[in-house]
Amino acid sequence: MTENEFNYVMALRRKEDTSAFSKDTVLSCEKAGYIKNNVITDKGMEALSPYKVDNAIIMAAGRSRRCMPLSNYLPKGLFEIKGDTMVERQIKQLHDAGIKQIVLVVGYLKERYYEMAKKYPELILIDNNEWEEKNNISSLYAAKDYIKSSYICCSDNWFAHNVFRDYVYDSYYACLYSDEFCNEYCVKALDDRGYMTEVKKGGEKAWYTIGEAFFSKSFSAKFVDLMVKEYYDPEMKYMLWDDFQIKHIKELLMKIKRYDDAECKEFDTTEDILRFYPNFKDFIDQFFQEEELINSTQRISYLSNYSDTKQYSVVATEQLTGRMHVNENLFGPSPKCLEVLHNATMEDLYLYDLTREDDLAVEVSKLTELGTESIFIHSGSSDVIKTIMTIVLNKDDTVLISNPAWNYYKSVCELRHAKAAYYNVVEGKDSYEFDTKNLLDTAKKTNPRIIIITTPHNPTGAVISRSDLEKVIKNNPTSLIIVDEAYLGLSTVTYDVKYFLNSYNNVVFCRTFSKLYGLAGLRMGYGLCTPMAKQVFKLDLNPFRVSNIGRKVCIAALQDKKYYNDLTKRIIKIKDDFISEVNKIKGVKAYKSAANFIWIRFNESIDVQSLKDNLQENGYLTRLWTEGSHLAMRITVAPEEEMNKVLGLIKNFFKNRDEK
Repeated sequence: MTENEFNYVMALRRKEDTSAFSKDTVLSCEKAGYIKNNVITDKGMEALSPYKVDNAIIMAAGRSRRCMPLSNYLPKGLFEIKGDTMVERQIKQLHDAGIKQIVLVVGYLKERYYEMAKKYPELILIDNNEWEEKNNISSLYAAKDYIKSSYICCSDNWFAHNVFRDYVYDSYYACLYSDEFCNEYCVKALDDRGYMTEVKKGGEKAWYTIGEAFFSKSFSAKFVDLMVKEYYDPEMKYMLWDDFQIKHIKELLMKIKRYDDAECKEFDTTEDILRFYPNFKDFIDQFFQEEELINSTQRISYLSNYSDTKQYSVVATEQLTGRMHVNENLFGPSPKCLEVLHNATMEDLYLYDLTREDDLAVEVSKLTELGTESIFIHSGSSDVIKTIMTIVLNKDDTVLISNPAWNYYKSVCELRHAKAAYYNVVEGKDSYEFDTKNLLDTAKKTNPRIIIITTPHNPTGAVISRSDLEKVIKNNPTSLIIVDEAYLGLSTVTYDVKYFLNSYNNVVFCRTFSKLYGLAGLRMGYGLCTPMAKQVFKLDLNPFRVSNIGRKVCIAALQDKKYYNDLTKRIIKIKDDFISEVNKIKGVKAYKSAANFIWIRFNESIDVQSLKDNLQENGYLTRLWTEGSHLAMRITVAPEEEMNKVLGLIKNFFKNRDEK
């Protein structure tokens, strides 16, 4: 049966207008015995049988963070629009189309769906126990035994009319058309048979996928076979099923089914729903009134989960000079950064930047040789790290952190109710070193969800070698490796980020404009990751870009390579000279550092707190760290004159100590 013949027979079956069909199609159906006197024959019904739809699978496991606070208490599929919840509207439409077997895959707040399912005895519920850690490919994996001749639906789609049919000729994905740019999966090319051959994220004047899809039996067999073979590959955890089909687009052939904009709605936020259906506000108000009666005690007690969580904080100071305790760039940024501020416009202040491309991401792309689809801009690398950990971590997960380490990592762990485990960064002859063997052994024992590698290391200034970094990434395929490169550029040490991201999908690099570029006051940073990971991390990002002026200042900094190359050389010389002089003091050891600070250890007989107090009395703030049974000191590198003053104060402290 050809597709034209199928469509004609189905039009007769549904009592639809058949005037648009050609005489050739009608004659071929008559000749094949599918119809007689415009009535479908038994042979015609038999010819339709291979195209009978077996079931529908509705994915309803996700959390829908962008619909908070409502989605904190109710999954989006149970939002009520025009008298029905979104998922029940689809269930009723499927039943009306003659599709009785419906599989609902649940995860987040699944008890809500269990309650709803009591109204539909034939509804099959499947738990997706991986909904927190993997994308919606995990829902299809959970339902793989049911994927046959199947509709694949999302619980948060809303259809104006019943789009479902009990017979479907071929696999397809529903599409809408957009003249303007949209950040959706856009169909870029079809072959001469109408199958998609190229689909890309983002586009204009294009059809983009949205709504239901249909898998034929042959398509499903290939899809499930490939999915089962590849399911435990690290990249799969971030995949939408769309990504998986695109990856195998030559094998998993799909056509497109074109709808107009009014037919299919996909709501990302509650604001989207309110624009479409203003009365949704009444549903929200009523829901929370009922919730207040039922769950007010439970909601208040929810806050007690954080009663023992400590917020990371810095010591307040009004001091503007001698700040050698927080690793700011005390040399200041390029003068070209200040020029940007002088040339700022009113539009920079009152307009959102809604341009298609983020100019700062484009500039970072030039620096890293990565596409902008691998770059996400954030308000400082600390927020890059927090976003990643917020998205990835679940309760009781383990995060592997160095010892010693920046305490911020542990504070985010506690916020996510995760646990911290530690690997060692140890003393070497002239510098500290990553104990990679200890790291790998600890990872094997603890099976961490995340491993954090700060390189150059804070507080010791150590660096991990390229080969050891790759060893950690390669040997821990189920862990996400966060490489915190906050102090990048303050030495000659670099990594080929492009190589790592092309070779591995379980690594993210985090960078900041606070250290080398001297722009701590702007709070700007960025992450580098695979495009698929970026799509997931974006769920936690503000939909509006960070500061317009801040991004322009950062672009000016990136473009002034000469200033920062010269600055790096200057910092290295000052640092090396200071270390050399400090190491002449008995009982004191300063270590080589690839960052803009120096790590100093003292014999246990030395009162390090008194030294810190002495420096502070003279206008210089430093940072003490506990290492084993004694204290160590970290000093941020400052211009030559300041470093010489600090060196003089340290020498005088020991001279006075010896005289006593």
